[in-house]
Amino acid sequence: MRAFADRPGVNSRAMLTGWLAGVVLCLSALPVYAGALEEGLQDPRVAEIITTGVRERPLAVLPRSANIITADDIALLPSSNIVDLLAREANLNLRSVLGNAKFSGVDIRGQGDTYSSNVQVLVDGVRLNAADLSGADYSSIPLDQIERIEVIRGANTVRYGSGAVAGVINIITKQAGEGVGLNARARAGSYATVDTGLGASWGGEQFSLAGDVSYHDSDGYRDNSGLETKDLTGRLGYQPSTWFSTGLRGDWHRDTYGLPGPVSKDDDPTSANSLTDGGTTDDNRARLDFVLGTEQTGVLKVIGSLRDRENNYSLGKAADSVPDIITQDDTRLEAQYDKSVEFWQRTHSFTLGVDLVQTDYAREVFFNDELGDLINAKVGDIRETAWFAAADVTLSESVVLSLGYRADDFSNSGGTYSLDCDPADKGPILGFPQLEWQCNEGAPKSLQPYDILPDPVYSNSWRNSAVEAGLVYSPTDSSSWFFSYAQSFRNPNVDELIVADDDLGPQTGDHFDIGTRQQFGDVVEWNLALFYTKTENEILFGMAPDGITPVNRNADELTKRTGGETDVRWYVLSSLTL
Repeated sequence: MRAFADRPGVNSRAMLTGWLAGVVLCLSALPVYAGALEEGLQDPRVAEIITTGVRERPLAVLPRSANIITADDIALLPSSNIVDLLAREANLNLRSVLGNAKFSGVDIRGQGDTYSSNVQVLVDGVRLNAADLSGADYSSIPLDQIERIEVIRGANTVRYGSGAVAGVINIITKQAGEGVGLNARARAGSYATVDTGLGASWGGEQFSLAGDVSYHDSDGYRDNSGLETKDLTGRLGYQPSTWFSTGLRGDWHRDTYGLPGPVSKDDDPTSANSLTDGGTTDDNRARLDFVLGTEQTGVLKVIGSLRDRENNYSLGKAADSVPDIITQDDTRLEAQYDKSVEFWQRTHSFTLGVDLVQTDYAREVFFNDELGDLINAKVGDIRETAWFAAADVTLSESVVLSLGYRADDFSNSGGTYSLDCDPADKGPILGFPQLEWQCNEGAPKSLQPYDILPDPVYSNSWRNSAVEAGLVYSPTDSSSWFFSYAQSFRNPNVDELIVADDDLGPQTGDHFDIGTRQQFGDVVEWNLALFYTKTENEILFGMAPDGITPVNRNADELTKRTGGETDVRWYVLSSLTL
């Protein structure tokens, strides 16, 4: 079910009550049916877990609406990319521009046009979202590298920071197993689609190695809507003892894509507005992991990651013109300590984490006017320091209380610069050495190397915090109920700050969730969640107070969202799920 917002003319409370009553009545007969089924059809999700840092939390004690897409699900479902796969889940709505994974995303619980900034996407716990409005590039993660996908709906700001407003999608990739492993795939489809991949792994007593290479190419449904991707991944693991392990991983991604543009409803829907618009993306990621400790001492996990992303694109230009360029350099250091302790004859878990982030972003736009080749550059530097603490306290055999707090210091500076570039005198400008201006060799020289035009500059610093509390009641092994309250915040990204109202600031929210997970026998699973959210100062794109200029600004009134989601899974056979 999709989320529905409160709006005039719709009694959302009556709608929700009627819908809920219908679902309960339809499912009331399931226990009788499940009890009549023969034993032996084991639900593969009985032991489902959600990964947070180094700790695996059973899904049954998570005070959130959540589910897991396993590698078996991925192999059985006819999805060609991650976005199509995610869109099958309850209240995850597909947002696609070209019908492929490159310019597609998932909106959770009705976030609208800012969904890419309100849904956080992770790969093995490290953020994939870009620093601008483009969101996460799902095309950089081949399906055959995925072990499972964890979907957690609702605010998760305490553990995952700014932007984890509507939900978190954590993509867990495959690790090398024991011995030698080989896998290969070759697929073909409509629109000249070709999809191939090859992987190999080896795992010994202390060392492990794994590598994957994949290639995808499709012409797309429309003219000039093709996408070609190339991916290479390498992993090295070392575990000399039970209390220490380390891992090194590198990901190399290249893609080439077309941009067909809009056409009239009277035109051929497969036609293109442009046959030359398009671009290329180079996305390189590297990470180093350390895990130290045991169950007795607690476990510390440290992740250092680097990302270098460059997107060259042409939009509305001649075929031989200089492409525009977007670059992003991202450096992260994330540490998390997890410890389980025994007191009051119960087991309780505690987590303490620190996040350090540095991101440099630049967008260079090249176009011609009477001055020559004019460069418009948008730049932004992000610095973020945060810490968080969380705990799962077992109050009784059937009740678990979850608590959490996060403090976040965020600074963002940059601006827009327009200048006429002299190709004979390139170099850094205005204190941003990461920018290396590129000019057409035929550009006429101006009186100065750089004729700087009006340059709006911004510099912001915000301190945010968030708390969360949740309660899970599990009267039986097959039944659980949860309630949670969580706060969220989202800082404006670099695109929003460049075209912004004078007082644009973070948005904050309060989130209430209630739901249940029920398992009938070993073959039927039912999940239901209801939510209410109110957001203050929601960041949106609209008219400035002057009524003339559209800018990114904070909403004047509270934004309220009320809705829910439900899903029923019936494991008819070990190889058949409905």
